[in-house]
Amino acid sequence: MHCQPIKRIIDNISLFEVLALFTLELSITPRFEYPRCTPNYGATIAELQEGLDAGHFSSSDLVKVGVSPPSRVFAPELKNLFASFQSYLMRIQEVNSSRPALRAVLGTDPFVLAKAAELDFERKEKGSRGPLHGTPTPLKNCRERFLLLTAAPKDNIVAEGSFAPMFSVAHDEAGVGRPTSQSLHTIVENAHPVGLAWVGRQQVHSNVDPSGSSSGSGVAVSIGLCAVTLGTETDGSIISPSSRNNVVGIKPTVGLTSRAEDSVGPMARCVADAAAVPTIIAGKDPNDSGTDSQPDTVPDFTKTLNEHEALDVIRSLGATVVDPADLPAIDEIRATDGEARVIDADFKIGLNQYLSRLKMSRVRSMAELIQFNNDDPDLEKPEGLIRCQATTGHDAAFFSVLAEMRELGATRGIDAVLQEHDLHALVLPSDGLTSTIPAMAGYPIISGFFGKNFGYAGPQTYYLVPGVPFGISFFSAAYSDFELLGFAYAYEQKTKTQLARKTFAAAIPKTQCIYSSSHARSGSPTMYPDLYEASVAELRAGMDAGHFTSTDLVKAYFARIEEVNLKGPALRAILQTNPFALAKAAELDAERKEKGPRGSLHGIPVLLKDNIATVSSEGMNTTAGTFALMGSVVPDDAGIVKRLRAAGAIILGAASFELVLAGKTNLSELAHYRGDCASGWSAVGGQTTTAYYPNADPGGSSSGSGVAASIGLSAVTIGTETDGSIISPSRHNNIVGVKPTVGLTSRAGGWDVHHTVGPMTRCVADAAVVLSAIAGKDPNDEDTLSQPEIVPDFTKALNTQAFEGKRIGAPRSVFLDNDETGSRSDILAAFEEALVIIRGLGATIVDPADLPAVNEIQTSNSETAVLDADFKVNSSNAKPTVGTNRGLKIELNRYLSNLKLNPSGVGSLADLIKFNDDHPDLEKPEGYEDQSILIRSEATAGHDTSFFEALAANRELGATRGIDAALQEYNLDALVLPSDGLTSTPAAIAGYPVITVPLGFFGGDVTVGRAGPSTVYPAPGVPFGLSFLGTAYSDFELLGFAYAFEQKTRTRLARKAFAAAIPKTQLKDVLNVN
Repeated sequence: MHCQPIKRIIDNISLFEVLALFTLELSITPRFEYPRCTPNYGATIAELQEGLDAGHFSSSDLVKVGVSPPSRVFAPELKNLFASFQSYLMRIQEVNSSRPALRAVLGTDPFVLAKAAELDFERKEKGSRGPLHGTPTPLKNCRERFLLLTAAPKDNIVAEGSFAPMFSVAHDEAGVGRPTSQSLHTIVENAHPVGLAWVGRQQVHSNVDPSGSSSGSGVAVSIGLCAVTLGTETDGSIISPSSRNNVVGIKPTVGLTSRAEDSVGPMARCVADAAAVPTIIAGKDPNDSGTDSQPDTVPDFTKTLNEHEALDVIRSLGATVVDPADLPAIDEIRATDGEARVIDADFKIGLNQYLSRLKMSRVRSMAELIQFNNDDPDLEKPEGLIRCQATTGHDAAFFSVLAEMRELGATRGIDAVLQEHDLHALVLPSDGLTSTIPAMAGYPIISGFFGKNFGYAGPQTYYLVPGVPFGISFFSAAYSDFELLGFAYAYEQKTKTQLARKTFAAAIPKTQCIYSSSHARSGSPTMYPDLYEASVAELRAGMDAGHFTSTDLVKAYFARIEEVNLKGPALRAILQTNPFALAKAAELDAERKEKGPRGSLHGIPVLLKDNIATVSSEGMNTTAGTFALMGSVVPDDAGIVKRLRAAGAIILGAASFELVLAGKTNLSELAHYRGDCASGWSAVGGQTTTAYYPNADPGGSSSGSGVAASIGLSAVTIGTETDGSIISPSRHNNIVGVKPTVGLTSRAGGWDVHHTVGPMTRCVADAAVVLSAIAGKDPNDEDTLSQPEIVPDFTKALNTQAFEGKRIGAPRSVFLDNDETGSRSDILAAFEEALVIIRGLGATIVDPADLPAVNEIQTSNSETAVLDADFKVNSSNAKPTVGTNRGLKIELNRYLSNLKLNPSGVGSLADLIKFNDDHPDLEKPEGYEDQSILIRSEATAGHDTSFFEALAANRELGATRGIDAALQEYNLDALVLPSDGLTSTPAAIAGYPVITVPLGFFGGDVTVGRAGPSTVYPAPGVPFGLSFLGTAYSDFELLGFAYAFEQKTRTRLARKAFAAAIPKTQLKDVLNVN
């Protein structure tokens, strides 16, 4: 193998790096027969590899569907599949948590589609690396002692089924992950161990004990949620769930595969698939001394799959059968408690070592885990840990028991009976004591299919039950794995027991094959708008006409993200993509086909800034860019998300959604409220940069939303603003940004404490569509209750004649003073031209029209005083006040205290400061150490007299003697200013709206300046904007002015991003259009 292990270190790559879908489309030939599907829902690895090698489908297609293409489907029959764009994730969704609720899968890898695309590309360019190239493979979810960890940036939960280590950050990938990564199979999801949390349900009969602890792995492979799975075993943890779930399970010789205590082995639907896996994962590992004693050459286990040769061996055994062939030490094996004593001691030591090495975890030892369980009985209350905690470790008694186990299991067990009767192997039913003997000896055991057969197993499970499978096991001496596979294969091929019975109907996923909705079809380019510039109206028209689907859009946007987010220019605009976006898009496509669109945003993908809360079922974190909130569980969706739902927005699983929530964008950490750190930098996401000049400052704090919108990584994006956090990144990225009147859109549930939520789009028309959907009252945000009773349809403001007869003021004092605000000649010249254009559109320009309190606004610290106190205060009685941009009682302490779970343990502002100090490798890299704003905020006294005085001063300066005073004095309809400098501040402290549109670009002769440790500003070609300001709830009128100016100037179209930052993928690529 030539591939380096997949080992992404958190210091180099963000935990939420986005690797998104790029689907290689299919070229179908009528002669090709798709992989055969048995009645038990699964093609073999060999059949899948044949199709992949032939180019009839890709690894991306497999990931989307799983491994169950329709039985004997030929290309002419594919047309009935093209309308169904169900994703592989949807196959899991069908049966995992809904309907039969098998609960086999704990978490899906958000990067799996990206990895599949990489493997597809490599197969095309270089050929296949091995028998698992591009094959979806789940891992059992467990600690490092089980050696099935993936490194933290893979973003899978590594929790062993317990809430305590949930979202912990592992220090490295597990040993078995390296060879599997080198073989380039695709790790799809974490399968569910019985573990310390839930018990998964078995698939053949409802609520049947699935057996464990690799129960989720057994269930997942049994019904075709993947091609093959990996489990771990000490005693029965692979064999038992394999037997109970009608699949093949291999517990290898201890030392054949890397482990700390448990052996890692495959669980598959047939012996041939199971044999392909040890060939890859077996081998020596310098981190596991137990592998040192294995043979120097790892055999190709697929070579043992010779049916006739193996049957001959079985016949010879039958001719000289010894029955019984008892183990000399069997009675002692039954009576001893030595195995449990060894496991208890090893479990304590291994768990303590693992927890102590985690980069981040809520618990650091078994004692702390026990305390966590006692403190959180609603989440955790397992038995057995206390017994382990009482052990004294690897003392003399431990090693004495260890030697006894070896003697009983091997010397006077398996080895003795093999030698006494000259046997090649032993065979027994897979239940009962069968797995214990090879467990004590460290010897291999393979379980296959034997038969099918009411009893009580657990609080919610049963066994025996009609139709539940059981297995037959072959076991023998050390490193006899090769021979045992031959015996199992011969028995399987002779009996075909696995084919004799299906699971119960509700447990069979219906999703089958996912192919492109169009195969090599031709079409006019005008049918497929350029995603760099495509508007909501164009996308909606294309979907209504049937030229493409919402699924096509999501795939295209994910591919575009993949091109430029971490690769190429590495813009780092996206923190995480929604793993359920494709599934939701498919639902919306089906609904559009059956009932028509619900509204103007039906099936339109949207990205949210990562300080807007989404419930954990959405499959994404809400971090505000800090590791202190990694893995935190919010109590509810943000108000803005609820509003989108009410208007028909989509979050996974709710039928009333209309938008496709595609993912979350990077931001200035804590919405730029941590300290003097560069715009667009967060510990989780790294440094976002604009697409208009390499490493240029993107503006902040809604930096990722601005960059994503600017180059078409989504149809629309959503940002939040206190003072400039929408306006600044919009002007830096050549897009439209709307900071609405405080109270027009709900702020409840968003992360930052003073924000208001608004759209960031490529054109004013799209902003108007989104604002119409998200505006409205929210009982959880008192300020929204004072808005007008009827929310206008903001698209009706889109009038090119909007300026006619209007009076627009230009407040020059301070705002246009280069020495005071940093305005530059390029911007000032463009502003003067803009005034001429606005006058030409029919407006009267009043120039100057200064704000009476502008000098006090510039020098006052009242805004800072209010923000600092509000950021800290945990006051349940503090009434939010218009003009402070407060987030309705979600001050930091209150937000943290309301979280259902926060693995970091951070529960207050003081905790957050300490967390940053304690984790400088995560939160304080060189150049980004400052957290002075947090420290200053912690020092405030809260809502005291000085706070309310500052609050009143804000209102007076920004509104009474600010915007309102100028509007009234000069009889104005709005104010207009360049979007840089102090422009956003009066509106921020007044709670009034601001809208920015593209105005121009810095010239090629501008001197490149330094903005942050790795960013620059200004720079040639970097955009700047023009802002319109008005009084409360003048959003409608401002949209009209912005639209008229935009349509007249078309400034956005005058310049594109630099070449490497422009994604190449278009809809025609996804659709395979000639």
